[in-house]
Amino acid sequence: MNWNKTIEGVPQSDVKVLACYHGFYKLLVWNSTYECWDDEEGDDYFCDKEQVSYWMPLPEMPKV
Repeated sequence: MNWNKTIEGVPQSDVKVLACYHGFYKLLVWNSTYECWDDEEGDDYFCDKEQVSYWMPLPEMPKV
């Protein structure tokens, strides 16, 4: 999996991703309705689009 630059595009709405936020890793959800990042539960505003520099999809869960 590769990191995606936010300036080149954002993930699908309501999908949890790993985001690089001011040099820290954070699970966030893109909210296309308000064009902002929501917290990892997807229900509260976390930050503006430009505050996340990179994002990547989460890997698949291991089969148990």
